[in-house]
Amino acid sequence: MKVVRIINIIIFTVIIVLVTGCPVTPIETLVKGPDDTAVIEVNSELFALDGDTGIISFTTNDVKYSGKNGYTLWTEETVVQDPFIHLNVSLNKTSGNEAAGYGVVLGSHDGTMLVVLINTYQEFIIGELTGNLFTELQSWEKDESLKSGYNKLNIIDISCNSGTDNFSLSFNGGEINSFRDDEEPFHLSGKNGYMAVISPLDNFPETPVSITFKKN
Repeated sequence: MKVVRIINIIIFTVIIVLVTGCPVTPIETLVKGPDDTAVIEVNSELFALDGDTGIISFTTNDVKYSGKNGYTLWTEETVVQDPFIHLNVSLNKTSGNEAAGYGVVLGSHDGTMLVVLINTYQEFIIGELTGNLFTELQSWEKDESLKSGYNKLNIIDISCNSGTDNFSLSFNGGEINSFRDDEEPFHLSGKNGYMAVISPLDNFPETPVSITFKKN
């Protein structure tokens, strides 16, 4: 009996050593918006404008944007809208991580801006970006007006009531979502632009992140 007990102890010890000694593959953190990424960077070169069609194409599979903490890349136009009145943009994501956000920038000035992002899961988020600090005004939420999946054209429509400073947001002509920008710095004027989030789950260089934007 003692021999059996000793053998059982040895077997148990070997199993524990094997289990604890095996490397465990880390689970990548789900990256959806700027607040999930370590780097937020303006990069106009990756947002290429076609002068004939007005379509801005964002495409990259550069491994320098691969990493466990993700990247947020954005660009802005040269024209200042003062005051901000209306922005209507068509967007289409054809490849890249499903959860990662993409969308529009508005009221950008002095390193601060408002951001509205969507993803392929019919979700959207509203936030304020100041430097590398992203503050949610509306957390990720599903909107049935958005089309899900890849290669689906979605339209973001944003307007501001100059009398009340209330912003109205809708997708594809659907239900209106209202929000306000009540704390300084305010974003009632500034430049508009575009944003794309790269997830650590994006498979570079095999599969690029590809998105198109077109102001209507």
